[in-house]
Amino acid sequence: TFIYDKKNLITEIDDHDQLDSVHYFFKFTYNKDNTVSTIVHSTLNYTESVQLYYMEKLVNRMTYTMDGSVRMEIVFTRDPETSKINRIVEYYDVDYFASFEDVKNAALYKRFFGTNEVIENFYKKNGTKSLTLHCDKTIIYTGNNITHVTEVYPEYSSKVTLDYTYDTLSFNPYYGLPYTYKGLLGFSENNRASSYVTNFLNNLVMSEVFTTYQYFLDEYSFPRRMISRQSPDNIPFNTYFLYQLK
Repeated sequence: TFIYDKKNLITEIDDHDQLDSVHYFFKFTYNKDNTVSTIVHSTLNYTESVQLYYMEKLVNRMTYTMDGSVRMEIVFTRDPETSKINRIVEYYDVDYFASFEDVKNAALYKRFFGTNEVIENFYKKNGTKSLTLHCDKTIIYTGNNITHVTEVYPEYSSKVTLDYTYDTLSFNPYYGLPYTYKGLLGFSENNRASSYVTNFLNNLVMSEVFTTYQYFLDEYSFPRRMISRQSPDNIPFNTYFLYQLK
């Protein structure tokens, strides 16, 4: 449920979780130019917030705070000609890892930052000792689609590469959404036909995962159903899309 003020700006979101019958309330504040300044979520156990910083109305930095301490910061670099994000550097605070289990389950953190399996696996393996404190991502586009992403974790001599191909006949329904809503998924015009993810340690290949995607489109070339299959099992997973046309 979205709650608006008299200027048609969202002031609150009531997110109802049907699994545990809990309501999560997110409150918004704005800058003078109507860009979002902060988003806050509070519970009896903690308070978390996301602060957004802009340059020419484009987000160039975000910070995630829990109980008054900055746990995570993201800095964006954009192509000067297209304004597309071509580099993302994520910084993690030591205290963030000390309470990683609490933070990764926090409602606001999950909504805006999602999950990072690499960092989570490092945490499970190493506890709070010598954890990765930053990740440097570079992004390469072909036309209006992201075709390659490299994630470097220098403290661990670790790297992840992601290569994508696209179904150019279908339109990505998330295209144009800001990073704070769908991450990099909103930065490609078409739907992914395949993804190839490779994990490296000291430049040695540790794992490879290949995923294919099949789409069933409506008359507007929007996907109504997607079937994904991931190697080596190739078990089909179905995702259904519902639209409201105006």
